[in-house]
Amino acid sequence: MADPKGPLLRFETPNYIMRSLQEGDENETWTGWLADPQTAAMLNAQPVRATLKDLRGYIARFDRVTRHLFGIFEKATGRMVGVRTCEIDKARSAYRVHLLIGVPEDRGQGARTETAKVVNHWMYEECGLLHCEATVVSSNERMLKSLLQSGWIVTGHSLKKSAAGNAAVQLVEMRRHREIWRRRQREAGGEA
Repeated sequence: MADPKGPLLRFETPNYIMRSLQEGDENETWTGWLADPQTAAMLNAQPVRATLKDLRGYIARFDRVTRHLFGIFEKATGRMVGVRTCEIDKARSAYRVHLLIGVPEDRGQGARTETAKVVNHWMYEECGLLHCEATVVSSNERMLKSLLQSGWIVTGHSLKKSAAGNAAVQLVEMRRHREIWRRRQREAGGEA
C-alpha cells in the first residue's frame, strides 16, 4: 500500500545531511533539547523533556506535501543536531520556516547556514515559491541580525503571551522575496 504522505526528501550539504523525518527517527538526544531553559525561551516555550511518544506524534503531523519536518545530521558522525520545518502556502506562493539547533554547542557551527541554502534553493527554484517567511522572538538578537544581513525585511510585530509567565513576548515577523535571495546568490558566487 502506498504511503499517503509525500515522498521522503534528502539534501546534502558539505557537512550535513538534511532529510525528511519519519516514524522511527525519534531519539533520546532530541527528547532533551527543549528541556534547556535557554533553548525553550528562544522558542517561547516552557522547558520540558519530550518523550519518544511525543516525538512520534510530532513527526506524524507533517504530511511531506505542504508541511515538512527535516532532521539535520552531521555527516561525519551521523549525530542529529537539529530540526527544520517548512510550511508551504501555495495560494500565497510563500513558505514559512522554523529551525532548532538542539544544543548550544552546535549553534554557530554551520548547520543553520548550510541547510538554509538547500531549503531556499528547493523552495524558490524547484517549488517556484516567491516568499520565505519567519517569526523570531525579539530577544533572539543573533538570529534577527543574521536574517537582516541576509536581505530579510521586517513586516510586522506582534505580542504573544510568554510561555514563562504572564508577561508578553514580542515577535518579529519577517519576509524575504525570491529575487533578494537570487541577487545574494549572484553577489556571493552561490553563497546566501
